[in-house]
Amino acid sequence: MTRKRTALSGFGWGCIAGTALVALMYYAGVFLGVRPLPELLNEPLLSLMPGFLFGFLIDTLQHAGKVIEEIGLIVAMILALGALGALSAVASLRWTSPYLPFAFAGLGWMVVCLVLLPIAGLGWLGLYDGPATPLIWAALFAIYAVVLQFGGQPPSGVDLGRRRLLTTVPISIAAVSLGALALRLLPDWYRAIFNPPELGLRGISPNITPVQNFYVVSKNFGDPSVDGQSWRLQVGGMVDKSLNLSLRDLRALPATQEYVTLECVSNNVGGDLMSTGVFTGVRLRDLVASASPQANASWVSFKARDGYTESLPLSLVVGAREILVAYELDGAPLPMAHGFPARILIPGHYGMKGPKWLDSIDLANQELRGYWEQQGWDHNAVVKTTARFDVPRDGDIIKLGAIELGGVAFAGTRGVSKVEYSTDEGRSWRSADFDPPLSDLTWVVWRAMWTPSSEGAYRLMVRAADAMGSAQDARNAPSYPSGASGYHTVQVNISG
Repeated sequence: MTRKRTALSGFGWGCIAGTALVALMYYAGVFLGVRPLPELLNEPLLSLMPGFLFGFLIDTLQHAGKVIEEIGLIVAMILALGALGALSAVASLRWTSPYLPFAFAGLGWMVVCLVLLPIAGLGWLGLYDGPATPLIWAALFAIYAVVLQFGGQPPSGVDLGRRRLLTTVPISIAAVSLGALALRLLPDWYRAIFNPPELGLRGISPNITPVQNFYVVSKNFGDPSVDGQSWRLQVGGMVDKSLNLSLRDLRALPATQEYVTLECVSNNVGGDLMSTGVFTGVRLRDLVASASPQANASWVSFKARDGYTESLPLSLVVGAREILVAYELDGAPLPMAHGFPARILIPGHYGMKGPKWLDSIDLANQELRGYWEQQGWDHNAVVKTTARFDVPRDGDIIKLGAIELGGVAFAGTRGVSKVEYSTDEGRSWRSADFDPPLSDLTWVVWRAMWTPSSEGAYRLMVRAADAMGSAQDARNAPSYPSGASGYHTVQVNISG
């Protein structure tokens, strides 16, 4: 067999063995607690991606962006293992040892445990994830080597049964591996793209978003699962009295309850990544004060279990009684997806400023740059005034007659003074009624009745103004770097 044909055969078997390794890797994550490599490499990859490119992908793909990224990393891993198989096959033309595939599998193990896991922040050999980590990866690569060894070229004159076996086995291994991967990943991918929590609501949004429909956005493929019994919140740095609080300790402190609207910085104009809930927690300024900040402390920084970082000027924290270390949402402990046991809640700012799964609060004399700010997103992330249609939806076909229009408008802590809608592409505007907000920190729900004069296609627009009278920005802008702007526009068709 020529060197080229040998390399191609080795590449094919390497991809088959690699698919098996990847499938087993994901199940090892479920049963043995070893995190899959695509999950671990997600953060380093994002740190290398220019912010404007990531912003474009988020604006265009929304929840599907993370799924596509994971698929890309899986494919890249399988192709890399395929290349390793090709090298092993070519080497077998010179060295005929049956242990050659294990030598190349060992090379792959070294790349993962000595290079990729440390890059992902797991330390040498990935030992930060536990002493069994390098052993589990060794087992995965041993299985890879066994499959690769099976694909070695048979000697000349091999019997027909052996050749038939060499044809059917790789197809079976590939099919089983792909099926196992699909069983493990497709349900999560489907939910992320087609059934995220915020799409579960229909009609005009309620004042308070049901917890099961509260939007969820995370940078992670797999979010941390924190044990509330062993969790401790550290408050330290430039303080005279460090704090080490259990969840029970935190709950025992004087609590406050706030109605707050949260919005994701990647929310498109008219998007669903905005929800309102009642949060319970401890005022951050009170918690900081109890640690006695030193005179030269000027920043409050946060670190979360998933590596997320953020910080705020101490002067802002002291002057903003609404900023909370929150541990309840709608009267129950924070769901894990929303940051259990505790998160930072900063009303009036996009959600990127409020880390979930909070681990520590430190006082410092310099800023700890936020996770997304390091990728070029807005330093302050103050919510822009926005309004949206909940009804009708874009593309709706509606019978001629009285039609209800409605949705929500939000201006952060500035409040909303006016909501207007247009049925003639912005040539004229009419005022809409809106309910009083639940607090100064929430959206308002607006409604209007409109009776079109005739059948046809109509473009409807909505806009708002904040309590200071400043109008919503009409200029269309993507979410990167400061949040999207522009008027939400829907087209409806009126039929007789």
